[in-house]
Amino acid sequence: MTRHYQDGQTRRLQIAEAALRTLVEDGVDGFTTRAVAARVGITDGTVFRHFANKVEIVLAAMDMLEAEIDASLQSSIGPTEDIAFFFRHRAQFVGSTASVGRLIFSEGLIRLAGPQGRERIVGWRQRSLGFLHARLRQLHDDGMLAAGLDEASAALLVQGVLLTFAMSAALADADADLDERVSAAWLTLTTVLFTPAYSTAP
Repeated sequence: MTRHYQDGQTRRLQIAEAALRTLVEDGVDGFTTRAVAARVGITDGTVFRHFANKVEIVLAAMDMLEAEIDASLQSSIGPTEDIAFFFRHRAQFVGSTASVGRLIFSEGLIRLAGPQGRERIVGWRQRSLGFLHARLRQLHDDGMLAAGLDEASAALLVQGVLLTFAMSAALADADADLDERVSAAWLTLTTVLFTPAYSTAP
């Protein structure tokens, strides 16, 4: 029988992908190296030829998650477009019942990933908030935010709506209409966030 071997980099990537899927499908409490190995089709021992410990595996999975998180931080022609893209991308990311995005809100992931993982998650959140605040500040300065609404309050509104998408996904609500729900939520947000002249923002 012919044995097929993967080079080290390819195998590490496979293990990281399997770890991420295990976290999504089995949850933090169900995350084991045995489950990860089974997804790849290798033994526990083979996993630890490529990673020193369980935390390293989780951190590798988090690298993949981070790339998708940062994809929502897009700079375009203006702050309104940036926020629209951020919201739509992030709502889709956290709102699917099969999405890895729900892990962003998981305190269990922080526990599992250890101090280095905690730093990364804090970094993700700070980058996202910084991105959002900067654009909302610009809109406020340009007189585009609704009367009486400052950037901090506006950011809380956006985050709150995103959290409802994550919660719906965690409850395994059907996501067949996710695109419609995201569009409807953004339309509602524009009427709350922006002055009437800009409430039909993209």
